[in-house]
This record gives sequence, C-alpha cells and structure tokens, in this order.
Amino acid sequence: METKHVGSKITKDLSNKEIISLIEGGIEGDVLQRLMKYFLEKLLELERDLYVGVGSYERGSNRRGYRNGYKTKQLNTRIGKLKLAIPQTRDGGFYPKLLEKYQRSERALILTLSEAYIQGVSTRKMKRITEELLGEGISSTTVSHYCKKLDEEIEQWRNRELKERYLYLLLDARYDKCRVDHKIMDVAVMLAIGINEEGHLRVVGLDVKFDENTTNWDEFIGNLYERGIKEVEMIVSDHHPGILRGKKKYYPSAGWQRCQWHFMKNLRDKLPKRYESEIVRDMRYVWDILDYEESKKRLEEISEKWYRRISSVGEFLSEEGLDTLTVYRLCPERYRRKLRTNNIIERLNEEFKRRGRVVRIFPNIESIIRLYGMIAKEWDEDWMTGRKYLNINALEIDCSTRAPEQAHELAQVQT
Repeated sequence: METKHVGSKITKDLSNKEIISLIEGGIEGDVLQRLMKYFLEKLLELERDLYVGVGSYERGSNRRGYRNGYKTKQLNTRIGKLKLAIPQTRDGGFYPKLLEKYQRSERALILTLSEAYIQGVSTRKMKRITEELLGEGISSTTVSHYCKKLDEEIEQWRNRELKERYLYLLLDARYDKCRVDHKIMDVAVMLAIGINEEGHLRVVGLDVKFDENTTNWDEFIGNLYERGIKEVEMIVSDHHPGILRGKKKYYPSAGWQRCQWHFMKNLRDKLPKRYESEIVRDMRYVWDILDYEESKKRLEEISEKWYRRISSVGEFLSEEGLDTLTVYRLCPERYRRKLRTNNIIERLNEEFKRRGRVVRIFPNIESIIRLYGMIAKEWDEDWMTGRKYLNINALEIDCSTRAPEQAHELAQVQT
C-alpha cells in the first residue's frame, strides 16, 4: 500500500450512507467533530497498515508485524476534544506520525512526571497523575527511550542556525523550582522571541540557568548573536543589568525599550499601596498618547508632580522614565502598542506556568528544557505559519531607523 493512495482509499471506503449516518448522529459531538474523528481514525488505520506491511485480513511476504487492538486516547484539537481509537501493534513500536505534533508536549510532560516518580522525588499525587495520563505504569526503559528521542529533537531546534533577519528582539525570564544536588532551588528559564522582516513571531532562544545573573544573560544573548542574529533595530526587556550589558556588547546600535509593564511594577514597589490607582492613571496619561514628544512632555509634568510629594519617585520617573518611550521614537505608530511591552513573552510564560504547575518540582534541569522546549517549539511552528504579529512595511522600518530629517527625505523620494 502506498501513501499516495491513502486519501483516495478513505474517500472510496466512505459511502454516501455512512456520510449521512455521521452527519445525522450515531456519534456524540457536532458534525465537524464526527467527520474529523472518522477521517483521523481511518488515517491511523492506514498508517498502521503501512507499518505492518499488509492490510487487515491480508497475507503477504511484506509483513513486518502484527496488529494488537486499539487504545483510546483523547486528542485536543481546535474543534474540540476527540476520543480516538489509536491502533496498536504487538511489538509496541508503532506510534502514528499523524499525532506527533499534538502529542510531543504531552509526552514531554509525561516523561517529566515519570522521571520524578522513578527518581523518588514525586508524591502519591504525582504517581496518580502519571498513571492517569498513561493508563498504566511506565518503566525506566521506556522513559530513557523517549527522553533520548525528545532531547535530540529539542537540542537540534534550540541550536538551529537563525538565517532570517530579525527587526525586534524580546527578552525575559521566569523561575521554576528544580532539584539540584539533592536540594530544591529556583532556576531561571530564559526566553527570547524575535520578530522577523515578515512580521512573524519566532521563538529564537530558550535556556535554563541556575541564576538570571549578568554572566548568564551575556552568554544567552551571545548565543543568539553567534547563531545568526547579528543586528536588530530594538530590544524590549525589563531593566536587568545582564540584559543591558549583553545589548551593549552584541547590539550596541539597537534601541532599548524598557517594558512598560515591568516599569510600572518597579514604580509600584516605591509607593505606598494607597497611591497605586493614582500612579496608574498618571502613567496612562504619559503612555497612551503614543507620540514621543508629547509623551516626553507629559512625563516631565508627572515627574515634577511626584517629586513634590515623594522625591524618590519623582527622581525615578525623571531619570528612567524616558527608557519606556523608545518605541515611540524608533517605531512606526501602528507597531507601538505591541512593542511597548514584552507581554507576548508573558503569554508563553503563562503556558509554561500552566503546564509546569502539574510537576511542581522538576527532578532536574533536563526535564525543564524537555517540557518547555517542546511547548515553545510548537508555538514557534504555529507562529511561523500563522497570522502575522506585525504588518511590516519595509519603507516604514527603513525610515524609522534613520534620523528624522533623513527619514523624511527618503519618504519623499519613495513617494
């Protein structure tokens, strides 16, 4: 059986009567879910036929294995949850490639839980979760096999050459609990997202370090540079000294946009709680105008106001507030709202948090990279082929990175 005949075989096997039956009922869920379930299970059956070498109830010299029933598995899709009958083989070596994209992160999570259990780190609750996900216990041999396969795939992706040109780079880190040398400690999960010339988001860097210190940020940013990101127009991040040092070393000509969300968090820490709502209103007054000169003028007003009330807050706004307005000076107006914070990284970090919450304490650094690496890889693939984050205009970018008078002259020439 050849793969090019798969689609035609499914269409041939599905009679008009069966189509009507699928549409009118007989299976729970809406029409689209019923049809999707039918076609997916047919594809899985055909994939097993290819693996075995002969079709059902057929004999032949090409046989390489034997069928061994089915195993029910839930697949989360964009049209809802589908309960599929997954074909099995006696040798246990068959796993449908069709499910690879959907199952990679789930398998990484299972492996992380299983590692914790095998190494004696887990609790009874973690054991129950593992068995619920797998439907059965898991052996150390199986864990080692899948760990090796996943690790090779993730390392290849994490260390890939970055051939595209990236206009903007967003950097941030979050912390997770991990067991290191029989001690539980917080480790930093460092993440970089780039926006390429086409306006697509890409996950360009992910690593785990024992601390978010200057040396580690220098190494992380240097790795991005060595892998191909030689220049960027602007970096968006918080005020971490390591990021600023790495930017100065590898991207000295790039602008730096201090994340407005992180800046507000730093600002709140300097004020009594009763002033929070007032300072939020004041900073919205500064930031929502999206114009550099006007925002700068408003920032000066707010700085003077707070200097008269709490001098340290006024000084902080005056000395560091301008770093939050870089995006208004360097970027076209329609990009500014999306580039004034690194909230897009927070979305991915929230997914890390949601999936990592099940594990609670990771058994080792490798398990963190394995789980978060697979999640980040899937997001990267979706972003690469999905909707653009920015509708990039080459002329606007070219003009925005020049001095105002040069940009105006270039725009005049182009028009």
